Amino acid sequence: MPNLALVYESPKTQTLRELPIHEPIPGYIQVRVEAAAVNPADQKIFDWDRIKTFPTVLGCDAAGEVTKVPADGNSRFKVGDRISFMCLPGITVDGGVSYTPRGAFQQYALADEKFALKIPDGIDYADGSTWMGAGISAASAVYTHLKIKEPWLGGKDAYKGQKIVILGGSSSVGSYAIQLAALAGFDIITTASAAHLDYVKSLGASTAIDRSAPNVAEQILAAAGGPVQYAIDPVSFAATQSLAVEVLQENGILNVMLPLDASVQPALDAKKIQLRWGYGIAGMYPNPELHTSAEEYFKEGLLKFNRPTVLGGLEAWEEAFEMHRKGAVSGTKLVMLPQKTQQK
Repeated sequence: MPNLALVYESPKTQTLRELPIHEPIPGYIQVRVEAAAVNPADQKIFDWDRIKTFPTVLGCDAAGEVTKVPADGNSRFKVGDRISFMCLPGITVDGGVSYTPRGAFQQYALADEKFALKIPDGIDYADGSTWMGAGISAASAVYTHLKIKEPWLGGKDAYKGQKIVILGGSSSVGSYAIQLAALAGFDIITTASAAHLDYVKSLGASTAIDRSAPNVAEQILAAAGGPVQYAIDPVSFAATQSLAVEVLQENGILNVMLPLDASVQPALDAKKIQLRWGYGIAGMYPNPELHTSAEEYFKEGLLKFNRPTVLGGLEAWEEAFEMHRKGAVSGTKLVMLPQKTQQK
């Protein structure tokens, strides 16, 4: 049984070749990877030489079928389960012997049980692969940085009547942030391109505003009835950060996914905005209960997976990376199907 993988052999060099199939160890289950989502972070890791140990397999988000569980019998999963899971490329699970078991861009990978959930029946693997990285980032924004109470701890519908602005609502993080805010009961005002306004409303936004409109700030303030206390900016360009500061009330709370642009600092200071920034592993929401709870929310239809665009097998990585470089991804998550890989 082969394990065809996209192997990061050396800086800026990836090749398709076979690797051994990684055996499960306590806390990590073996999964046949049916779908691997491609994130902007994957392209940036590749372009910016962020990996220092070789060979490595990239890819953070995946979905597939459990094929083996650890021999200790302590897994909450069983062979045949369909799961969504997170990988952490470049992190070893065996004391530094190998750095290839965790990456999503291969046909078999090891899934950390703390970052895995069962996919409901009828949900495609491509859809299921979109949750982990974006879902954790959205949870970090809502629960860690804005200090919103988790729905499984009594926070469901606890914020009814309160307003929140989520910029870039059709982005992967934005679309999950909308849904988590909706679970909390917020009245959600979001921005998106005109083509995605109906989509973000279907996720729970009460007001969706065309991001290209000349008076976006005025529309947000009119919909909210004045400045708001909370804002999340998954896009985090200077323009969106500035917009968020403009619609926040004094002492409001702003979460951004990228460092604050220097041009925005004076306006932020003038309104005494509380800036909450966190990204990467250090900014991750660490509670595994997010995933066990989300498992039920997806099953009940309270959460919906992001919309995927399937490009092909692992050979499609160059196309996917280039689309991210050009900013050509909108309202969708790019996905590769490792089991459908065509070798050139």
